[in-house]
Amino acid sequence: MKSPLVTSISLPDGAAIKWRRHRQEIMQFGQRYLRIQMRKEVQRGVTRRYNRTGINFKIISVRFTAAEYDTLHYVAAALRVSVSSLIFGIIQLWLKPARRILRRFFSINYGYSCGKWDPEAGFLEEMITFWRLNLAPPQTASCS
Repeated sequence: MKSPLVTSISLPDGAAIKWRRHRQEIMQFGQRYLRIQMRKEVQRGVTRRYNRTGINFKIISVRFTAAEYDTLHYVAAALRVSVSSLIFGIIQLWLKPARRILRRFFSINYGYSCGKWDPEAGFLEEMITFWRLNLAPPQTASCS
């Protein structure tokens, strides 16, 4: 298994505490939150938005798998938001009691294809695929 990627994000003080204590549980809501965010239009010709408000923020060190890191950066770049704001949104979704009782119904896969990348031109295609998880109980064979 590859080592996790270490980076930093900026979160409001209270969210930073929740992230440190419940990171794995919170990240289980990542697929759901990204699907919600991908209902928005792809943003071009605008500056990146950050999750800055009038409250105190902490810069914290975080670890992501390569798949988590690439997926978050892909969606953040397409929507012109920061990864920190995506993580804060995932935390806010996790905090909703009605959302926490729902199980995960989807899984996610990030991929890319590099058509050309050299000093003359760059052509890179990134994609995220969601697929519904089969939640039906496994069929048991019956003896006749």
